[in-house]
Amino acid sequence: MSNEWNNSLWDCCSPFKECFLAWCCPCFLYGRSSERLYDPALKEGSYVNGDCCLFYLASCCGLWWVLMMMKRRDLREKFGIKGSVGEDCILSCCCSCCVLVQQEKELDAQANRLQTGGYQAPPNMAYPPK
Repeated sequence: MSNEWNNSLWDCCSPFKECFLAWCCPCFLYGRSSERLYDPALKEGSYVNGDCCLFYLASCCGLWWVLMMMKRRDLREKFGIKGSVGEDCILSCCCSCCVLVQQEKELDAQANRLQTGGYQAPPNMAYPPK
């Protein structure tokens, strides 16, 4: 794993919509991020889905951070981002709102990368004529 996060964990106050959702309705942002993780090309996703409901139930038991830790790990593994399970655990437990916003921003960056075509061959690279 060699990639870094596209946005800092501490850059969680913008955009306002994600920041507001992370503080007031974290289950909605978690549900949307979960759906977008399954299909990174999605620019928008449903806020209310099975993952949203699961997060809400886990929150009632005080175990929201376990789901967030697992989702953060999945996101890191899918996009090859540096980190560890221990780091995911601590951040998800102590800075859950910032983690939710960072994950959403990362999914935006990955969706933009996919829309621009992903890998682009250098201009000098060409196959020899037959």
